[in-house]
Amino acid sequence: MNRIKDVLREARDTFPSPPIDPSTVTVSIPLQADGVPNNNNTLPVLYIYGLNVLAKIIVAQFLSEAGVAPETADPIGIIAVSIFAQGEFCWRGQSLISILMAKFRMVCPVLFGIRGSEKTNEGRRRLGWQQLADEDGNPIDGWISDQEHNARMTGMGAGYASISLRDFSKASMKNPWPPTNYWHTMASITSTPPEQMSATQFIVLKAMIMNYEQRFLSCYGSCAKAALKVAVIDFPAKSTERNAAVSSLRVLADKLRRDTGLDLEH
Repeated sequence: MNRIKDVLREARDTFPSPPIDPSTVTVSIPLQADGVPNNNNTLPVLYIYGLNVLAKIIVAQFLSEAGVAPETADPIGIIAVSIFAQGEFCWRGQSLISILMAKFRMVCPVLFGIRGSEKTNEGRRRLGWQQLADEDGNPIDGWISDQEHNARMTGMGAGYASISLRDFSKASMKNPWPPTNYWHTMASITSTPPEQMSATQFIVLKAMIMNYEQRFLSCYGSCAKAALKVAVIDFPAKSTERNAAVSSLRVLADKLRRDTGLDLEH
């Protein structure tokens, strides 16, 4: 992690590069504040590029590692949050984690409330399915397999939870992507009408919950338990499809009761 910080500092302070308006990569424009780093109207473009490269690497790690072993997402999430929460890497005191979330939005749109039909090409694009590519990386007709897609979505769901369910109550830094975002994502998925549900949603939702249910409960207590009941029991019960993705989310309720003693039925 120290090496990452050193590279970002060098990109910002050591190597000259043209200035750029950071608002091009943020959702909102923070006001100037006294006593915070990077308080000017611009930042070096090489620095913004460095954060962009870091975001790509983080997403790639979630896809390659957490997709196969979801429990490996947490240390990756720790690194991601630790960097984007650092005041010295913020702009006017506001985290630039929106750069990372833009990558999440591109790879796993379901996390941001996007819906689509997996029976159409357009629907698959909306859901983040990856097209096949030739040797030069150019897209060709066809899509990756269901197994590959499910692994990618599992990695992103677990990765999102590892970032958004971090406890900053004892930290001096501000949480760059607080648990309210996790809640909003869960709500956006579970509020989907039955006719618009997709297997991708069930895969992502399961990955968000598994291994992170206790952290969610720590954040929201009894409200989290009610939300988990909606996600794990009520949501799949409304599905008109009977596929492996739906079944795996239903089974999660039994797994939580067996492994953690969490009974969502009562």
